[in-house]
Amino acid sequence: MKLAIISDTHIGDPNCALVNLPKTGAPTVGEKYEDFKRAAGEDNDYLILLGDILDFALDSYDRVYEAGRCFFEQVHEDNIAKKIIYVAGNHDFDVWHTVEHQVNVTNRLLGAEMPRSFRWSVPGVIDVRDGRSNFRLLDVGREKDDDPQDYDPHNGDPKYGGLFMDGIVEPVGSLQFSFAYPNLYLLTDDGSVLLTHGQYFEPYWALAGEWALELMQEDLRIGDAFDLSEMVAVNFPLSQLGSSGVGQAGPLSDAIRAVQRQIKDGDLRRITKYLDRLDNAIDRMTRFGWRRDKEAVTDYISNTAKKQVLEALGDIGDTRYSDEFIHRKDVLERFVRFFDASLLEIDRLNDKNPGLELDTPRSVLFGHTHQPIPWGAHGAPKTTTSRGPVRLYNTGGWLYRGDAQAEFGGAEVVVYRPRQPLKSVPIR
Repeated sequence: MKLAIISDTHIGDPNCALVNLPKTGAPTVGEKYEDFKRAAGEDNDYLILLGDILDFALDSYDRVYEAGRCFFEQVHEDNIAKKIIYVAGNHDFDVWHTVEHQVNVTNRLLGAEMPRSFRWSVPGVIDVRDGRSNFRLLDVGREKDDDPQDYDPHNGDPKYGGLFMDGIVEPVGSLQFSFAYPNLYLLTDDGSVLLTHGQYFEPYWALAGEWALELMQEDLRIGDAFDLSEMVAVNFPLSQLGSSGVGQAGPLSDAIRAVQRQIKDGDLRRITKYLDRLDNAIDRMTRFGWRRDKEAVTDYISNTAKKQVLEALGDIGDTRYSDEFIHRKDVLERFVRFFDASLLEIDRLNDKNPGLELDTPRSVLFGHTHQPIPWGAHGAPKTTTSRGPVRLYNTGGWLYRGDAQAEFGGAEVVVYRPRQPLKSVPIR
């Protein structure tokens, strides 16, 4: 089996290096595409996409899918792979929600069946040990209540849905998409690797779950810890808002995009201006007349809140392209919580699938931060989990930094070839 792994293409972002998306006119292949093509190679069994592939947070559905078609048509034409495994991230979480909705609601209603609950987490397993060559979605089994559309009509592989993305390239089905979320496990002769996007390591994307645990406690009705399905479900509201809620907001989208770009560049002038206006609006709504003591209290609370917001946004600006992010204590603690939830999933998969022998991953490959950590790099971040040490590697990203597009952020294409170790191909 031949594999190529990338993340964070952000197709739809004007700074994307793989697809040019002008304000008017058709998208075209970007200048870094040829580098990607050479690194990924031809005739891969799967091209694995670890999230933030389509960017619905920055543009409308129609424009983003138009840009996506440009990229995937070129992938198909160049025979990079005929099958895609798509693990959504935060900017394209809406893709995962759409797949879940199509499989569990739309398709079933069209077949005169009642909807069923979302699975939330659908782990994928690629096994290349001892010359094996298979990909499975172990929670999409051949049980009698499974939907026949959960399988690829061409070869019976589990797919999770009559997937809408199969139509992004013509003829329909010539490029086939399978979906896993949030984890894909790669079983190699050198050990297991956990592949994920990595958004749950950052405060915003895990916030709802963390506050729910803190505030609701016994009312939340979970076990001793979140499993992955619970973690995805509880964090769904903010994930959905941050993925497509901003990009589809019409005239508000343009203003929010400008703020987002500045925040990620560490420029807080625009958001400071907005917070000052909010402060003034609160003053107008809370006039206390001669009761200056209460007005002083209100001003103090408002100024303190504004300061905390700006400090928090300053931290967000440090996430992308940050060498320090993955070393921060709070991030590593959040990673360990995510990893522990993944261990619960691994134990369940082993119990349900005798002979699977999915061992504890000693390496994690993720994206999200756009800061490359090449596979096998000396000094790659290392942390201790409940089942021993884990190394973290990062696929980088495919964006230019800043509006001038003068500097490319840097990406890693991780490739697997039969009976060879994984390796990184740097794109600079």
